[in-house]
Amino acid sequence: MNDLDLDKLDPTFESDLEKSKVAVRAVKDWLSRCGFQVTERPVIVRPTAAERFEYADDGDLDLLHRVEVKHRDKIDFTCAQDFPFATVIVDVCHSYDKARPKPFAYVIANKPLSHAMVIYVRQTRKKWTTKKIFSRNRLRDHYLCPTRLARFVNLSEESDEPEGPAGAAAQT
Repeated sequence: MNDLDLDKLDPTFESDLEKSKVAVRAVKDWLSRCGFQVTERPVIVRPTAAERFEYADDGDLDLLHRVEVKHRDKIDFTCAQDFPFATVIVDVCHSYDKARPKPFAYVIANKPLSHAMVIYVRQTRKKWTTKKIFSRNRLRDHYLCPTRLARFVNLSEESDEPEGPAGAAAQT
């Protein structure tokens, strides 16, 4: 089959592509109502079937994920083995509970800001516990996550990139 045959075999390509935009916009609107910041990727129609590979789809939507950053300025750690607690404080319960959208992850940096632990919410939330802890001059409910579920990273190494949900799930 040559490239000219593809134009004949798929004569409704452009109208099908236009119809697909309706579904993309419906999903974008839903995600926006859920509190996510969503960007629709541009669609550029191929001039000819022969140029189809230069115009391949790179996805429909980009979703900006919320990440909460915490600095534990009294704790120095580089890995799970030298973190001094079996659990880590994730957040005050009311802050997490009212969050919309919920954070994708919490990144908790150590005292010198050289290392951090990443807690992927979706993969760890069911394992969190609550505990009353005195903070900011009052007793407040906090969520705690088992330290073993966190991914430890070196903030100064470019090669130590954060993993997405699949990589985090492997640790649970």
